[in-house]
Amino acid sequence: MSTTIRQRLRNKWRRYTVSRYARRDFTLTNDVPYVSFTFDDFPRTAFVTGGRILADHGACGTYFVSGKLLGGPSPSGPIATRNDIGALIDSGHELGCHTFEHLDGTRATVAAFERSILANRAALADMLPEGDFEVFGYPLNGPVVAVKRAVGRHFVACRGGGQTFNAGAIDLNLLHAYFIDSRNRGDLDAVRRLLAANATARGWLIFATHDVADRASDYGCAPHFLEDVVRLSLHSGARVRTMGEALREMSAAKAPRVG
Repeated sequence: MSTTIRQRLRNKWRRYTVSRYARRDFTLTNDVPYVSFTFDDFPRTAFVTGGRILADHGACGTYFVSGKLLGGPSPSGPIATRNDIGALIDSGHELGCHTFEHLDGTRATVAAFERSILANRAALADMLPEGDFEVFGYPLNGPVVAVKRAVGRHFVACRGGGQTFNAGAIDLNLLHAYFIDSRNRGDLDAVRRLLAANATARGWLIFATHDVADRASDYGCAPHFLEDVVRLSLHSGARVRTMGEALREMSAAKAPRVG
């Protein structure tokens, strides 16, 4: 068996086990669908451009920050600065945790992952003494079961990927998200179908991306595409909320906190 095939089988098994175990189920019973917009790594364009687009439609987003990356370069363009953190909160957006060092949960140990969560929380407290993280976004390839179990104790909810929406009995330790990036660039029909399915299920669709720029990276999207997605989300009848706001409105119980 080739190395590539073995790796694919390992990845498939990991995805299966991580979706099945260490769950924290919560049943959605809301009368209307929800949509959230999230931005990983917090490139400056996600706030300067993406935040403006959301604000133009009366909405706010959730921005997952890794403290060690602040002010530096990235494949998605320059990362936000400490000053941007304060401006983001003042604008009504939400900050989420992305680990301090932007760790891969399929490679880091549980101990290292938890230390990175606490380091990110300490970095936020240094910038915003009254700030805190309610929600978490798994960087890179997501978690293994042991990491998922540990991380879930720290946050109200944790977001992964999966390219679908959440409905019925959802897993607060590994919420689904739909990334808008090079995989679906310009494909508004796919977005329309997803929003229609989310509306029918009265589910929770969490969009995710990185930079928002005319010449977006493979991980980001163009401003006009994001604007179209926001507009279609509102037209679908969904309430567009940050992840924390959506959870509060849907009365999801808070998880115990550690650290």
